[in-house]
Amino acid sequence: MARLFITGASGFIGGHLVEKALLDGHEVTVAVRQGSDLTRLKDPRVNQLSFPLGDVATMARLLHKAGRFDWVIHNAGTTKAMSRAAYLEGNTENTRRLVEALQIAAVIPDKFLFVSSLAALGAAPEGNLRISGDQTPQPLTPYGESKRLAESMLTSMADDFPWMIVQPTAVYGPWERDILTFVQWVNRGFELRIGRRSQRLSFVHAKDVAGAVFCLLEAPNALHRNYIVSDGQSYVTEDLGRAVREALGRKRTIILRIPLGLVRQVSTVAEAISTLQQKPTALNRDKIPELAAENWHCDASPLLDGFYYRPEFDLYSGMKQTVDWYKRQGWIKG
Repeated sequence: MARLFITGASGFIGGHLVEKALLDGHEVTVAVRQGSDLTRLKDPRVNQLSFPLGDVATMARLLHKAGRFDWVIHNAGTTKAMSRAAYLEGNTENTRRLVEALQIAAVIPDKFLFVSSLAALGAAPEGNLRISGDQTPQPLTPYGESKRLAESMLTSMADDFPWMIVQPTAVYGPWERDILTFVQWVNRGFELRIGRRSQRLSFVHAKDVAGAVFCLLEAPNALHRNYIVSDGQSYVTEDLGRAVREALGRKRTIILRIPLGLVRQVSTVAEAISTLQQKPTALNRDKIPELAAENWHCDASPLLDGFYYRPEFDLYSGMKQTVDWYKRQGWIKG
């Protein structure tokens, strides 16, 4: 049993990390902040620590008082923001401050695992079959850039800091709300596809992300490396629609192809509304390069072969499990 500290535990992936940690019998402490949704943190075995990622001195004091953790999973991050500066603050600077607080408090863990993103690497370069962990990073969005800068901060540290990095591809599963929108459209009989050409895609179920994280934390030789996390399969745009249709039991949909030019126009309007409401939007012009990139196939073999990790789900079985969960929660009509 390890003594474990998790940031971002109240979020989508974070909730799955907590669930896996408890299942494995670890002692779990989670960082929470004012306004956090604690719905998934009600298990009495979960210790909650009010933890301001923006305040190094307070974090250091709290960490010193809590005592040394065996493992720290830094999963907190900003996935939607209204500016590049906000992404840098939420992803790069918060990571730097947490590391600094651990050092000041002299409670460096045995392993510090940073949950990054495939977006930090960018799409596969032209001529490459897959995105690889050792390719030259070329993030396409401010989000990806902010994750990449956090990675660079960790990889530049002295060898005695025990970092490791996971870079999940597109993550779906229970509690996820972005793919939920696509599922809801398919459930109404409409399948939205952006652009004229099919994209090459990769996916991973959130439960398998959690499984990969703990596989690496338990491994004796996983430090000082980054690991792409996917289900090991390669898909195309049509697979996503087919997987959702099968999960819903729907044989046909009306396919609506939306040109990238129209998406740009809609995203401009969405940004304007977002500015007026002072609320980030999932659709913005920053996302266009990722939507236009052709190849998001990725090479997860360092994780799959090097540590014998086997995902529980492929896209089809995972989407069935996810859609069934959406139905039970009333998020879509069964």
